[in-house]
Amino acid sequence: MDFIQRAGELLRDRLSERINIRSRMDTHPEARARLEQLGLMNLGEHLYTSPLQRYARDFLRAVLDYATTLNDEELLSSLKATF
Repeated sequence: MDFIQRAGELLRDRLSERINIRSRMDTHPEARARLEQLGLMNLGEHLYTSPLQRYARDFLRAVLDYATTLNDEELLSSLKATF
């Protein structure tokens, strides 16, 4: 959920004049804040994340990091190629 929210915010902030995207991402509170609250709770063994979850989190973070390095034209072009 954090990836979807952050990707939507990136697109909204950079390309809202070129593509139609909601101004509100519809996650309240933000996924990051919910995850931080979960981390503050002492859940013992229930807080375990699998290697696949950690890989996915790191991979999606890398995708967002890469997207932030693109200029607006490159970012828009990547969207057109995807959709």
